[in-house]
Amino acid sequence: MRFAEFAKVTLAFLGFLLVFAAPVQAQNNKPVRSGNWYEDRASINIGGNLATLWFAQAPADKFLNITHVACDIETALGWMLGRTSVGGSTTNGMAGDLGRSQSIRGTVEAEVSISFRYYSVVTDTFLKLGPGRFPFISITSASAPNANPSQVIADCTIVGNLSDD
Repeated sequence: MRFAEFAKVTLAFLGFLLVFAAPVQAQNNKPVRSGNWYEDRASINIGGNLATLWFAQAPADKFLNITHVACDIETALGWMLGRTSVGGSTTNGMAGDLGRSQSIRGTVEAEVSISFRYYSVVTDTFLKLGPGRFPFISITSASAPNANPSQVIADCTIVGNLSDD
């Protein structure tokens, strides 16, 4: 009889741990929401000259005001950073693009290594997205003649606040 009670308590405790420990392990590319503070990260490594980083869906009960964007971007040697913009979508895909993207590229210069160009894009912006929208950052690269195959590697963070209107 005591073993059965012990087993129930142990299973309940393990279930409790799984419920509360799982979100902690799943923080990669997941938003951080603390009061009105909002932060999310996304990364991509793609062979091609167009990369879109999709962030988690904004909270369904608040507007998301993106105020700061920071990206570390690498392009294959022979390729240059082209257009870089932040935008929003009604779906987790370009089919729902709201058509209100803002350029975040600025005039950053690349640091060059043997095989990559490294860019750091850090900018203040203001993009207001409605509840439940999907923020994204779109990155394009352009090539010089006879360039190596294209590759874009990016790690980006969006920071902002949540509001009721």
